[in-house]
Amino acid sequence: MLGITMRVMRHTYSGGAVEERDALARDWPRFLRQVFPQEPVLYLPNMGAEITGFAAGAGLTGLIFSGGEDWGLVPERDATEAALFAWAREAGLPVFGVCRGAQAINLLMGGRLTGCDGHVAVRHAVELARPVAGSPRHEVNSFHAQGILRGGLAPGLEALALAPDGTVEAFTSADGRIAAVMWHPEREAQPAPLDTALLRACLGRGFGETAGER
Repeated sequence: MLGITMRVMRHTYSGGAVEERDALARDWPRFLRQVFPQEPVLYLPNMGAEITGFAAGAGLTGLIFSGGEDWGLVPERDATEAALFAWAREAGLPVFGVCRGAQAINLLMGGRLTGCDGHVAVRHAVELARPVAGSPRHEVNSFHAQGILRGGLAPGLEALALAPDGTVEAFTSADGRIAAVMWHPEREAQPAPLDTALLRACLGRGFGETAGER
């Protein structure tokens, strides 16, 4: 079973009462059903440090850190993902990050972020360090205002894809159990071969698969 984190939404009622809700774009269930058709998915609430007991009890085999708010804006989400990441590393579970999720992983491993221009609501090419899905060059979407320079990549991570401006668009750990992309695979009309290959290569390790076995 895969677990995926959620953003925090705040709804204000007409009487002024405010309700906090955990939310996930509807793109994600559709996308995950196509990429991992046999794998159930658990949506993880923002519980802070208490999330580790919840996740362990669910028998998760891997984690996805989804996109959303910049790190530092929603403390309860930051605390939830920090606790999950530490738990997953201790348990040897794979973790895949998307956009904010990639930024969170880099920060939690000791890396740095930087502001970047020209990456919001555009499409651009990425150049991969090695061919994936038959090519070293692919086009991706882009919706982020913070990025990662090669010098800001955390120890233990290596750049897998670069944008034309040289910022890191994807990275992985040496053993492949940590991987992340700065674009949004779930927002494509159909799963791109690149995204399918990357997610299966990372998260498939949790339930005994590799990128080529589905």
